Order: sequence, then C-alpha cells, then structure tokens
Amino acid sequence: MTHTHSTPIAWPRFAQILNPSSWGRTWRMFLTISISIGLSIAALADTSSATPGEPSPHQVKTLEIPLPDGNINMPLTFAVYEQHGIQYFSGGLGKEERSVIYPPVPLKLIFVQGERAFLAGISVDIAKEDGTQLLSIPGKEVEGPWLFINLPTGTYVISGTRSQGLTIKKTITLQPGKSTTVHLRWP
Repeated sequence: MTHTHSTPIAWPRFAQILNPSSWGRTWRMFLTISISIGLSIAALADTSSATPGEPSPHQVKTLEIPLPDGNINMPLTFAVYEQHGIQYFSGGLGKEERSVIYPPVPLKLIFVQGERAFLAGISVDIAKEDGTQLLSIPGKEVEGPWLFINLPTGTYVISGTRSQGLTIKKTITLQPGKSTTVHLRWP
C-alpha cells in the first residue's frame, strides 16, 4: 500500500475569519445589520392581517405626490379613505415615502416598535373624549408606519392595536390650525 503525502493546506485567513475575537468592526456591523433585518421582518409581520386585492369600502379617492428629486417621473399614489366625513391615508413606507412633503393634516400618527422599527398594519380606533366612536380603521388600510388623519379640533382617545392584540392608548388634544404628531410605541 502506497501512502501519498499531501502538503497541508494553510488556512490562516480562514482561521482568522472563524475567530470571533478578530472580527472587530466587521462583526459589529454584521450584527447590527442582522438585528435591523430582524426588526424589519417583525414590523412587516404586523401586516399579516391585511388582505391584498380586497378593496376597502372606505376608499374615496387617491392622492398623488411627486417625488422631490425627480429621479422617478411617476408620483407616489396613496389611497384616501373616509369614515363619518373624516378622511385619512397612510404613508411613510420606504425612503421615498419618507422624503415627500405631505399635505398638512391636524393629526399624524407614527407607529413604532422599540426605539427604531416602524410598524404597519396597525388597527386604529378614535373616539371623542366622551367615548363616542368616530373611526375604526382596519389594519389593511394602514399600509405604512404613518397615518394622516383630518380630524377636527378637539380631544380624542386614540387606540392602536397590533395584529397580536397588544393595544396602546393615548388621549390627545388637537388645536385649531396646528398639526400634531403622536407616536404609538410598542415594546
């Protein structure tokens, strides 16, 4: 029987890559990106209650807003919904939608998980201070993390509910001629 002697392959670079103590900045960047992707996936999970293709009976028109840099010739289009004479629409999904200038409205809700992850698919209920229900917005109408609502001046109780059932409530007061931004933040 003949034995062939092969020269061992030197894997110093490979061994260095496998050694976590030498990862340094690359490892931290990889970990940061992995966490960001995981949070983005968690944010998208809330849209599971939305049923694409089914038109909402609340949709009354569309809103077109051109992109500011003009790189894309087509404007962004948003569905505008209405209940009890109150119009609302959702936006803020992606860099392009966060860069446009939206028409002024009295109330902008922002849905967030933790410190940075935006959420979509949040169901929103809005009642007057006396408990009279004004709006019941289903999650499928909230396609982005921003919800713009044309509410009249007054005090309201806002309830936002994620698809898992966790609800956040806030009482807000809208002043005449002012726009109010409210963050609903889930842990």
